[in-house]
Amino acid sequence: VSIHIIILESKAFPGVVTRLHQNHRSSSTPDAFLKPDILSAVQDAYSELVAEEIMNEKRMKFYFASLLGRMSVKISHDINFESKFPGGTPASVTHDLSEYAPVSLRHPNASDASGIIKPVNVEDIEAALSEMLPLIAREAYFMAALFGLSSRHLDGRQKKRNFEAAKKSVDNSSQYFRYYMNRICGIASSEDAEGKKVKGDAMLSLVASIHLNEAMDGYIDRNKKGGDHSLSLAYVRATILDLRKKVDKQWVIWVEDQIKWIRTNPGVPPNGKRAGIFASIARLPSFLDHVLICCKAGRPKDYTPNLAKIKVVSYYLQKMASALFASLNECAERETTDQQYAANVMRMENSYFFTQGIKQRGIELTTLFQKQITGASVICKQSTDAYLGWMIKREFKAMHSLFSNISRIRKDVGDADVPIHVPRAQFVRTLQKESSKEIMKEKIGVVYARMEKHLSESGGLLPVAWKALVKVLYEWFGRWEKLSTSCYKFILEPSAIDVVRIAKAASGSAASSGKRIIEGRPEKHKYVSI
Repeated sequence: VSIHIIILESKAFPGVVTRLHQNHRSSSTPDAFLKPDILSAVQDAYSELVAEEIMNEKRMKFYFASLLGRMSVKISHDINFESKFPGGTPASVTHDLSEYAPVSLRHPNASDASGIIKPVNVEDIEAALSEMLPLIAREAYFMAALFGLSSRHLDGRQKKRNFEAAKKSVDNSSQYFRYYMNRICGIASSEDAEGKKVKGDAMLSLVASIHLNEAMDGYIDRNKKGGDHSLSLAYVRATILDLRKKVDKQWVIWVEDQIKWIRTNPGVPPNGKRAGIFASIARLPSFLDHVLICCKAGRPKDYTPNLAKIKVVSYYLQKMASALFASLNECAERETTDQQYAANVMRMENSYFFTQGIKQRGIELTTLFQKQITGASVICKQSTDAYLGWMIKREFKAMHSLFSNISRIRKDVGDADVPIHVPRAQFVRTLQKESSKEIMKEKIGVVYARMEKHLSESGGLLPVAWKALVKVLYEWFGRWEKLSTSCYKFILEPSAIDVVRIAKAASGSAASSGKRIIEGRPEKHKYVSI
């Protein structure tokens, strides 16, 4: 306070401010010496003086340039960055979703092949918030105390007007602090008088939003003291909120741009066959890894960011995930997509990959994307059931048709009269032709080879899907066994348990040799017909 008084006395209002200060000490209002309109002018002049003498551009520039990370300097002067990362910003770690490396479920912790997953430099943000916000708070306190802006006898409207006046004055006083703070938080700026323009850094803005949210806790008037102290804290909170709005806007703009790219359905073939894991879905885990690395930068090793509790961050990350499923649904339902099996393969493979990719990254992201994971699980189950049903009906067409017909007749006439409609000789002849042990081995081998062709290696779904198919085979053949016994007193061979053993053997031999027996000769699975 004494520094402020000395500057004011020597530079601007030698007599007036001394009286103001003495008046404030005596707990009376400045209006006893000055008219209200003159007081407003003095307040504006004082604000200009602080901006020019105490928190001037040169001093703020020197302070921010002296920080450990030197982000404000890098943002302005790293001229080689543009050639390293075209389209990026100096010292930026933000990259489009399309630039991240696709992930494989088999190797979830593989190193970043693209080399772009780097932590943000948060030292400057932490230092500036811890060192400069108290200075801003003191400036707001001095402004309120000196000009009597928070007297207890004022009504609510007057207090609000006084707060707005104090905010206007302190905003002007701290304009250079906010200018450099915007830069180290990754906030884009328009061209200034010197022709410099700072491009936004969305990832840095995301991390800055988290730090700003945490800094807010230190400036809440929990004791409800009121007065000058309460006004100064309210001003700091308003300053933090203003910065948060800017960094959140920067982050939101980036997310919206990524959603536009996702909705272009990059790399998905028109007919949907062998689409594999969509480029956008395959790259999301890499991006989330980058988010976690940046959020943990400069923190203790046991620190875990609770992104689910930060509304803007959680909302837009979930919005990005929802866009992935909107893209998946659009590709599955378009007219050019094969509806026999490709649409179901597309849905089951990508929904499974999304669920597993998120779960492999810990409880924080699992909690954040719980709604999307639940929806993905439903999509995966429905599409898997439809796909497996199609596979069995296609390869065991005659048996499926026979037992479906028998089941329908049985409901109408009962077990005893079924042979009247489907003669026993016809029934036995069909089974001998379609369900001998050797034929069953061949058919199940073809089913495995076809599934191996349909499902991509990076999706990691083949073992899971085959296990599900073996279970469905057991259920279907179990029902057929019962129908055969109850209607014809005929024991179905091979039995449901034998079919399971054959199926397990087929997957085991395929894993060891990588070849299937098709039409009596060894062939690689890629030549299996659809």
